Amino acid sequence: MSRSRAKHVTVRKARQGPEDEHLDREFWERMPPVERVEETWRLSLELWEMKGWDAGEPGPYRTVARVVRR
Repeated sequence: MSRSRAKHVTVRKARQGPEDEHLDREFWERMPPVERVEETWRLSLELWEMKGWDAGEPGPYRTVARVVRR
């Protein structure tokens, strides 16, 4: 893989507790919102598969409604 296509990876060692929670929060806050949603969805699918649930959902479910003012 060429250097331009390589993904940047950061590794930090922390003890469980407040330091660990701070680093986790910092990681998610640095991620752009679109990537955060995509990663959250990927993790959800992975969890469903681990639990043996059907992960065939095509994407986040959205309800569509229309409001008509009279």
